[in-house]
Amino acid sequence: MRIFRDGREGRAGGWRVPRPGLVIAAACLCVAALAAPAPAQARDLVVYGEPTLKTALKSVGTLWQARTGTRVNVFVAPSDLSYAQIDRGARCDLIFALAGSTTEAAARNKIIHADTIERAFRNGLVLIGSDGGATPAPNASLADISKLIAGKRLAIANPDRDAAGAYAADLLRRIGIGVDDDNKSVAVAENSAGVVSLLATNKARLGIVYATDAVAGFKLTVPLPALDRPPIEYVVAQARDPVMDTRPFIAFLRSAEAKATLKSAGLQSTDEVDTSAER
Repeated sequence: MRIFRDGREGRAGGWRVPRPGLVIAAACLCVAALAAPAPAQARDLVVYGEPTLKTALKSVGTLWQARTGTRVNVFVAPSDLSYAQIDRGARCDLIFALAGSTTEAAARNKIIHADTIERAFRNGLVLIGSDGGATPAPNASLADISKLIAGKRLAIANPDRDAAGAYAADLLRRIGIGVDDDNKSVAVAENSAGVVSLLATNKARLGIVYATDAVAGFKLTVPLPALDRPPIEYVVAQARDPVMDTRPFIAFLRSAEAKATLKSAGLQSTDEVDTSAER
């Protein structure tokens, strides 16, 4: 006699209905499997973010783990790619994404919960360089930036894929510099981190990057004028199927400790932005 996976017993003479005991045992095993606790890694908080936020999010995650014992796993990619991963079923609890049409579309498509979207922080843009020299006043004008750039090879991020690159291309057009394949004085990198790499390898002398990518070691760091473009702002939202309760971590972002860490990474909290505007 053989016992098959579905509980039937086979004999040479034919099939026989399975015994009640086997059916009950199988049912109990199914219930136990469903009631089993989730794997240990499900207790970690999974956070997605823009690439330029990697250092800031990892630093805040380290603080959160020290306080609660919950590890924060940070994965970075452009917002549209992160939303696509969530839509395909990749695990994500929270996402820090660029504010704007891409996030609005993700909310409409229920990739994130629209009622959880909150303004998180704001990034700035700076001109960096490996060469020293006269640094203009903090509120540098387009004319000041034009003088700094003149005669030097400048690196920018891809304007079609990166908000910093789009800003940089607009700024260059306003001071009469074209961004095209024929202009050898402008190097285009994939993203802001790529701009930093071009400067580190002496393939460019200046670069326009996010404030969060203006790492120590550059002799020139000049905040760029806002022009008439909207600020680079990020929102935080709960993903479609979070495993963890995300509310405590979001509340922690508003603490003085977290704000100080974000500020040291080059970010400005939206609370500070609003307070400054009121003043």
